[in-house]
Amino acid sequence: MEPLQNSASDGPSTAFVLQSKPLAGQRPPVLRVDADHIKALVALLGDESPSIFGALRAEFLRLGRRARPALMRATKGACARQRGQARSILLTLDRERVMRRLLGYAQRDDIDLERALFLLARLERPDLDARPYMRALDAMGAEVKQRMDEVEDESTRAMVLPEYLAGQLGFTGAEEEFTHPDNIHLHRCIERKRGMPLTLTAIYLLVAKRAGITAGAVALPGRVLLRLYLGKRSVLIDPFGGGRARTRRYCLEYLSEHGLVPQVSWFQDASPALLFQRHVLNLMSSCQMRDLNHQSQALHRLAMHIARQQGN
Repeated sequence: MEPLQNSASDGPSTAFVLQSKPLAGQRPPVLRVDADHIKALVALLGDESPSIFGALRAEFLRLGRRARPALMRATKGACARQRGQARSILLTLDRERVMRRLLGYAQRDDIDLERALFLLARLERPDLDARPYMRALDAMGAEVKQRMDEVEDESTRAMVLPEYLAGQLGFTGAEEEFTHPDNIHLHRCIERKRGMPLTLTAIYLLVAKRAGITAGAVALPGRVLLRLYLGKRSVLIDPFGGGRARTRRYCLEYLSEHGLVPQVSWFQDASPALLFQRHVLNLMSSCQMRDLNHQSQALHRLAMHIARQQGN
């Protein structure tokens, strides 16, 4: 949509006015947005034409936060369509802001998986408050630690983790609507106690860290397992499979069934950055299946950005 223009008799020929070129030592020009232009755009939000809304959406996204106050007022207006369209655009603006934060965070060399996953969840819910979920993880970690203190055998103490999370709390794999965002986002998996292998493994890792248990993630293609270190040995746990112990033979059979040749790197502990990238790719696939092309493209760029930063 072309920017609305004033007539020649109204002054400036466009709704966007640049200050004159600054003198030496002055600040650069500031782009000012004509309030009447934004007001006219808001008025058009009640139009039923999809093409009009598409053009309006693009213009509001270009204006960004400068249009936010007017859009916020529109969400409380008398026209139901205008309210709905304004909320939709505000949500898109919020998600673009979250994506910018994610791209910035992906440049870090020391990605923290917990922080990254809660930030990723804000693409679905920009207003998400992660603190209740962090407290839930704290409580699970404290309970596991307390139960571990009651176990004398050092080589089996860490097994309290799957026994508690899967056996008592009931965390297990989601068989239905596997690629639904509820099975990918960390906060929804904590709420529902259901999720994809990667998200469940992330919960195990975060609880293990709080309980003082040494653990890692084995990121096989299409399946992620937890590695618990029990003294001088380790054991593979399948969070998606209800916390069952798995053997290396089980992993090799799984790879063979899917026509995959085992690679040494798949059996090493995956880095937080790699796990984060896998979460992003899972969400991207979910968006593709729901025909959310704009979101899936943005997530693909984020995944590639993480890969480049980590030298993959």
